[in-house]
Amino acid sequence: MYRHIIVAIDNSLTARKALDEAITLASAHGARLDIVHAIDEQLVHVFHAGGVTTSKANELKHVLVTNGEELVDHAVDRARAGGVEAHPVVLHGHGEHADDLIAQAIIDSGADLLVIGSHGRRGVRRLLLGSIAENLVRKADISVLIVRGLSEAS
Repeated sequence: MYRHIIVAIDNSLTARKALDEAITLASAHGARLDIVHAIDEQLVHVFHAGGVTTSKANELKHVLVTNGEELVDHAVDRARAGGVEAHPVVLHGHGEHADDLIAQAIIDSGADLLVIGSHGRRGVRRLLLGSIAENLVRKADISVLIVRGLSEAS
């Protein structure tokens, strides 16, 4: 029986599938649900290193944080409408990768299940973008449920 579930989301169809699965599991187990979104500040650093001004980089970071908060708040509303105790968590650090932020959130929360979507990227796209789900399977010391989705470019 799961008592505390974390679902990691972005703004993709696959993440929405993962959120739906996490809500279903949390409801069935009477579990708390933390809905997390990690701000990938690597994007901000890449733009800044590429010559984007500090003020524009800060603007980008603000947009990423605001969009992340809205995304998580909407997901929490969906979970609560389904009768699940849900809590928003927007993670941002100082240049860490999203999977590192999520792995630390798992440790800090004491959760016993991570639910995450896998976009199904292959080849060069996977090499360039990495796989947060794959990295978390290796890093997490708890059970991980990977909800499979199709690549949205397919």
